[in-house]
Amino acid sequence: MGSLRTFIKDVRGAKTLAEERSIVTKESARIRTKLKDDHLPQEKRRKNIHKLLYLHILGEKTHFAQVECINLIASDDFRDKRLGYLAAMILLDEHQEVLTLLTNLISNDLTHPNRYVVSLALSTLGSLTSPELARDLYPDVETILARSTDEFLVKKALQCAAKLIERDASLLEIFYPYVGTILKSHHLCTHGGLLGVVKLCQVALSCRPQYEYDNYPEILQSLVANIPELFSLLQDMNSTSFNPEYDVGGTCDPFLQVELLYTLRLMFELAPQGTDRYKNKLNDILTKIATNSDGSKNAAHAVLYECVRTIFALQLDQSLKILGVNVLAKFLGGKDNNTKYVGLNTLLDVVPQEPNAVQKHRKFISRCLFDPDISIRARAVELTFAILNDSNMTELVEELLSFLKGSDDQDKDLIISTVNHLVNHFDSRTPDQENWAIDVMVQVLKVVGQHISLDKVSEVLLMINNGQDLNHKLQVIQQILTVSLGRLEGVVKGDNLAWKLMSVWCIGEYGDILLQKNIFSDTRLAEYLSALNHMYSDSIMLIGYVLTAALKLSSKTNNPGCVEELRQIIMGHTRDTNLMLQNKSYQYSIIFNQPAGLKHDILGAMPFFEKKSKGGSDKVSLQKNMAPPTKPVESSLLLDLLETSPPRNPPTKFHNDVLASQVENDTRTAPLAGNGVYASVPENAAQCYTSSEMAVFMRIKSVGPEGAELELFVRAVVPMHNVQIFAAVSKTQKLILGTLSSASLESDQVCVQELRVSGSGKLKFRIKIVHQGSDMNLKTEQFDHKFDQSL
Repeated sequence: MGSLRTFIKDVRGAKTLAEERSIVTKESARIRTKLKDDHLPQEKRRKNIHKLLYLHILGEKTHFAQVECINLIASDDFRDKRLGYLAAMILLDEHQEVLTLLTNLISNDLTHPNRYVVSLALSTLGSLTSPELARDLYPDVETILARSTDEFLVKKALQCAAKLIERDASLLEIFYPYVGTILKSHHLCTHGGLLGVVKLCQVALSCRPQYEYDNYPEILQSLVANIPELFSLLQDMNSTSFNPEYDVGGTCDPFLQVELLYTLRLMFELAPQGTDRYKNKLNDILTKIATNSDGSKNAAHAVLYECVRTIFALQLDQSLKILGVNVLAKFLGGKDNNTKYVGLNTLLDVVPQEPNAVQKHRKFISRCLFDPDISIRARAVELTFAILNDSNMTELVEELLSFLKGSDDQDKDLIISTVNHLVNHFDSRTPDQENWAIDVMVQVLKVVGQHISLDKVSEVLLMINNGQDLNHKLQVIQQILTVSLGRLEGVVKGDNLAWKLMSVWCIGEYGDILLQKNIFSDTRLAEYLSALNHMYSDSIMLIGYVLTAALKLSSKTNNPGCVEELRQIIMGHTRDTNLMLQNKSYQYSIIFNQPAGLKHDILGAMPFFEKKSKGGSDKVSLQKNMAPPTKPVESSLLLDLLETSPPRNPPTKFHNDVLASQVENDTRTAPLAGNGVYASVPENAAQCYTSSEMAVFMRIKSVGPEGAELELFVRAVVPMHNVQIFAAVSKTQKLILGTLSSASLESDQVCVQELRVSGSGKLKFRIKIVHQGSDMNLKTEQFDHKFDQSL
C-alpha cells in the first residue's frame, strides 16, 4: 500500500469513471483488511485513517473505521489522539451508537495535564455532543471554567459550553454566570476569551423558546448588566491606542467587533425595557464605527455591514438610518463582488423603511445592472424595481432596457423575471403613460422576445389593443411590420417567436387600416403570412396565429389572388397531424366561405378589454376601437376562435349555429372558448374520469327519440388554460358540442360543456381534453365513457 499522496494521484489520474471506481474499491478493501490486523504498526494505522478521511470526502462508506477512531483516541500517543479526534468529528455524528464509547475517553481527556489534549476533547465534545452526552460531561467543562487560568482552555471551554446549551437548554443556568466572571477578569479577557463569552451570550439569548424555567428574566437581566463592558470593548477597538495585535487591514479585531455588535443587537431586541438607558450610547458608538471605519478594506466592510444591520434591526435614529444607507451605497461602488452582493441584498430589505435615502444612490444601483456577475445583476434588477416610482420611472426603465439589450442567453431566467416585473408594473400605468408603456414593451419584445413566456406576450397584445391614442397605435404597428416585412438584418433574432406572434396579430387585427392608408399592400401581407406558414410549420402557437390572421385579412381585401393565397394557408391545415390546428383550420374554412357581409360581422375589430379580475371573469368594454364594426356586439364573434389570443368573449348563438349547422363529421367538432363563467358539479353527475390534473363528470339532462342532451363537467385540480374538449360518438350518431363555459380554470374551478346527440344506438363517448398548464405546454387527457340509456 502506497502513501496518501500516491493514492490521491491515482484517483485523480483515472481516465474513466470505471477506473476510478476500481481504484477506490480496491483501496477501501485493503484498508478494511489491514485494520483487522492487530499487529499493524501505529504509523501504518494512521496512514490508513488518513486515506479513509479522503474516501469520506469522496462520499465513500467509512463506517467500518468508527471503532478504529475510538482506539486511536484511547492511545497515549498525542499523534494518535489528535488523528482519532479529527476522524471522530468527521466520520461520526450524534446519532451513532458508538458515540457512547467516547464518554469516558472524553471525560478522562478533559482532566488531562496536557492543555492540547484537553483542547482536542473540548472541540470534539462541542462538535459531537448529544443531549445525553451534554448532561454527562458538563461538570468537566464547568470545572475548567471555574478553575483554569489558561486563556486558551477557557476560550475552548466557553465555546464548548455554548454548544452544550444548544443541545440542552437547561444547562444555561449552570454556565451563564461565567459571562460576567470572564468579562471582569483582566487575565482571561483576551481575544479568544471574549469570542467565547459573546458566543455564550448569543446562545443564552437565543435559547429562550427552549428554556422551560421561570428564572429566565433574571438570567436576561444578568446578561444585560454586562452591556457597559461590551460598549467599553467596542470603544477601545475603535481607538488608535488599542493593542494592534489582531489588526486586519487596518481594522482592529474585526471578528470580535462583528460578534460584539451581533450580541448587543440580540440584547436590545430581547430586553427593550432593560436596555432603553443604553440606547443613546449605542447610537454614539455606531455613528463612530460607521464614520471612522476604512470603507476600502474587506475587514472594515464586515464591521460596517453588521453595524448597518444593527441600525435597521433596532429602528434607531433617522440620521443613523440615512448613514447606514450611505454605507451600503459605498459597498456598491467597490470592486469586491461579495461586498456588492451584500450591499444590494441589504438595500432590498432597507427600501421599505428608507425609500428616499435609497433613491439617492440610483447611479450605483444602475451600474450593478451591467456587472459581469449574474448574481449581482439579479439583485440589481430586484432593487431597481423596488425603488421604481412615478418620479424616476422613465430613467430606470431606460436602464432596464439597456440591460436587456446587453443580456445574452445565459440570463434567460433573469430576463423573464425582468419582463414579468415590467408587465406587472405597467398594469397600474396612468393614461398619460400609456403610449410610452406600449413603446417600451414593443422594444422589449424586439430585444428579448425569444425568452418571453406566451402569457406575457398576450399582455403586450392586450396593451396595444386597449391603446386610446389611435395615431400612436398606428405608428407602433407600422414600426413593427416595417421591421418584420422589411427583413432588416440583425434587428430581430430568428428565434424571436414573440415578435413574430405580435407581427402576425397586428396584420390580422389592423390589416384594413394598413391597406386603407396604403402603408403595406395586401399582397405583401399575404406573402409574409405564407412565408411564416412554410418556415415555422412545427410551431403550433405561431401557425394558430397565422391561421387567424389569414382569415381576418381575407375579409379586408378584394384582391382575388391574395384571397386565394390566404385560403390556401387555411385549407393547408385541414389534414394537419395536430388535432387542434386541424380543428381550427376546418372551422375557419367554414367561415371563409361565408358571404362577405357575414364575414365582415364575424371578423370585426377587437373591443377594448380589461384584464382578468381576481374573480376570474373578463370585463369587456364596448368602446369603439380603430376600426369599429357596424354592429358592436357582433364584433366579439371572432374572439371565440382565438384560443391563443389573450382576450376572450362568449360566442353568440348566431356564431354557434354557423359552425354547428355545417359540421357533418362529429370527430371534427370542438367547443369554442368560453366567457369565464364557472359552474358546479351537480349531485346526480357521474364521475367518468380522474387524473392528477382534473376530474371529469357527465350527466344526462334529457333523452328521447329526437335525441339526447348531456352536460360534461371538468373540475381543475391544478390551474388549466386554453381548455378544449373534443368528443366522438359512434357512426350511427351525430354530435353537436355547445359552448364551453370557461376555457381557463384555477384550482377547484369547474367548467361545463353541453353536448347534443341525435341518431340511434347506445350513448357512448370518447372524450379528449387538451389544455395548457402553468408552464404553457400542451397536455392531453383521453378516456371513454358509456351510459345505459339508448337513442
